[in-house]
Amino acid sequence: MANTKDIPRSGLLVLGIIYGAALVCLICNKVVGMVSGSEIGVLAVSWAFFVILAVVGMCLTCLLLVSYLHRLCGNSVAIIEDVRSLRSSQRQSEAIFTQISENLLLSDAIKSVAFRDNDQAVLKEAIQQDIRREKWESAELLIDELERRFGCRVEAQQLREELQNYRNATTREKIESSVKNIESLWMIHSYVDAKKEIENLLQLYPDDEQVLNLKGQTEKRRDGHKKELLDRLHQTVESNDVEQGVEILKLLDSYLTASEAAALEESARDVFRAKLHNMGVQFSLFVTERKWTQALNVGRHIIGEYPNSRMAQEVRDKMDALEQRAAAGV
Repeated sequence: MANTKDIPRSGLLVLGIIYGAALVCLICNKVVGMVSGSEIGVLAVSWAFFVILAVVGMCLTCLLLVSYLHRLCGNSVAIIEDVRSLRSSQRQSEAIFTQISENLLLSDAIKSVAFRDNDQAVLKEAIQQDIRREKWESAELLIDELERRFGCRVEAQQLREELQNYRNATTREKIESSVKNIESLWMIHSYVDAKKEIENLLQLYPDDEQVLNLKGQTEKRRDGHKKELLDRLHQTVESNDVEQGVEILKLLDSYLTASEAAALEESARDVFRAKLHNMGVQFSLFVTERKWTQALNVGRHIIGEYPNSRMAQEVRDKMDALEQRAAAGV
């Protein structure tokens, strides 16, 4: 079946042939009329043929015009529908973008509230560091920022007084204050920060005997704490104290070198394997006793702490059913 798009082209071709034939007939009629002795019958047939071709051509022209107008109307309707569809899609897109924008603004506001305390604590610590390092202008700018951003007028005033007192203090008082801060960092095992404070003191007071005695103290205390953790780990492995062993391994992670970690790999694997086994037993007991909420909690811990284990995969397969039963309370 011919394509409808090709009909106008075919019609124009036929129309061209018809009008061409009519033109030829007209020319022939003129030539025949000029020739003397021509028969009237031949001339009449020729004119009749011309008239027929002209009428057929006009009818075909009308049909082509009607067809073209019909297609033009159809195309106009389709264009109007496309425009309407585009406008509808545009409205939907605008609504989506508006919602996304509002969510982003809300998210930023939530983040600002959620991290407010943390940002405030970081800013206060930076102020204390600048005071101890005698960076007076930087400390004053940070204090102003604390007051402006968080509205901490009382704390800002206290920090300004502390800055002024430290600025007016003697060298010995400044050193004593810094040493106390370093000792507090040792107590909470913040050895990286303690090392930075000692390096700063050595830059400010390179010839002071008390400051010089601080050299190597951080590394010594760090190694002592690591040895203590290793001893506790061996004790927990011998006593099969799985929970305590896991906590100690987490604490040891930042202290171990690559070779030390490799040496402890088997012990660590045993500890984590034992913990996974215990959690699996708890999960099975809760399911057997139809304690769905407790089973869900243990299952989430298994998936979170051991996501690649076979047990975690088995628990995942059961989580949907457990959630349904927990929600139904059956």
